[in-house]
Amino acid sequence: MDIEADSITETRPTLSHVGRYALKSQLGEGGLGQVHEAWDPLLSRTVAVKTLQFNLPPATRASLDGLILNEARAAAGLSHAHIVTVHDAGLSAHGVYIAMERLHGRDLRQALATGWLPSPRSAAQLVRRVADALAYAHARGVVHCDIKPANIFLVGRDKPKVLDFGIARVAHGPAAPALDGLVAGSPHYLAPEQLQGGTIDARVDIHALGAVFYELLTGRKAFGGDSVAQITTAVLTNHPPPAHELRPGVPEALSAVATRAMAREPGDRFGSAAEMSAALRRWCDEQSAPEPLPLPVPEPPFVPSQADGTGHPPTGRVPR
Repeated sequence: MDIEADSITETRPTLSHVGRYALKSQLGEGGLGQVHEAWDPLLSRTVAVKTLQFNLPPATRASLDGLILNEARAAAGLSHAHIVTVHDAGLSAHGVYIAMERLHGRDLRQALATGWLPSPRSAAQLVRRVADALAYAHARGVVHCDIKPANIFLVGRDKPKVLDFGIARVAHGPAAPALDGLVAGSPHYLAPEQLQGGTIDARVDIHALGAVFYELLTGRKAFGGDSVAQITTAVLTNHPPPAHELRPGVPEALSAVATRAMAREPGDRFGSAAEMSAALRRWCDEQSAPEPLPLPVPEPPFVPSQADGTGHPPTGRVPR
């Protein structure tokens, strides 16, 4: 979740424990919180603990605490190879926290920032796996609502993990908390209906994943601009040029997948993440020998996005 909050000032005490977890090294820090490596003495395992600790008006603090609890609720029922595992959440003397699996690697935003660009085939394999994870979540009534490179983590050569369900929508569950004065979501990847207050369903994740795929194929964002307003206008009015016209060697079939996924009208996109995955799988199967996903090196420790309080500028501040 990308949240712009220029008015927030914070004071963070030095913590040694949150709940039952003994905090060790800090993995990431951003405008909205921190993530620490921590030790769980009850289960004798290393985890990552996310905390939000701010000097905020009570209503705003309650909303931010609600985002962590929403993330825990949304992810708690999901067990998939390509979705980060949430172990626990709770309220300590220092506020709400969430404990999740400790990951090693880097997220796609960090990888792309180094100039790394996968081959079209590797990009298709990676995005297919993310689509599989989204299809799994959608089948269980969970729509992520904030798919973007910073929320796709690379573990090893071929294992993406979807992170941060903070603004996810859960069927038959409480809605994600409203955040007055804060911008939730990353405008480069939001679907038109999200920007216009329309009906939100699984197709917003398909649109976002299409925009991520486009960026992996071309090395540039599908919808650019120098301000949130410009990016919003681009999402609502622009048709990005096909990926194969921007990068030699991109197959037109893959270009078509990205274009269809990003269609302005929800009905013109893939009908489901499973359908998008199947299209990519068919193309991959038509190729000859398997090609492993290149691993961006070196592998730094897990540093999630500032959106979830841990390390990157919020997208509400506009592009990198």
